[in-house]
Amino acid sequence: MPCSDAFWNLSLAFRDAADAAFAFTRAAHYSGLIVVPCVFLYFRSIELALKSILTFHGLSESEITRTFGHRVADLLDRAERFPQFAAVGLTDADRQLITDYSCAYSDKWFEYPDDPPAGYPNLDTLRELAHRLSDRTREYEHPKA
Repeated sequence: MPCSDAFWNLSLAFRDAADAAFAFTRAAHYSGLIVVPCVFLYFRSIELALKSILTFHGLSESEITRTFGHRVADLLDRAERFPQFAAVGLTDADRQLITDYSCAYSDKWFEYPDDPPAGYPNLDTLRELAHRLSDRTREYEHPKA
């Protein structure tokens, strides 16, 4: 069974991969669709950071997988039941972004584009959320002495 550190480390790895894709979106010469994997990678980072919170509080990987799958909004709802989670400092706008794209993400729109979301989230906003969540999740689980 992975510990919360394992989920957090994976979250950071997906965030780093998303940052590399994000940098590509800013290149003057680029005109492709890297936005799709970029959004996926940031959402995977967010998903894994939330899963690390749940394992930190004693939920098993199998319970998390069985109960939540990849439904990020449901993971957030469960994490917010822990009083300590308030220290992460998510805003209403953060919650709304997660809620707005949770179903599309869990339904794998990035793999099966027959029914993509009407639009993509703002990449700057999504990037900032993924960074803040993974950074504060680490502080949450390993407070400074």
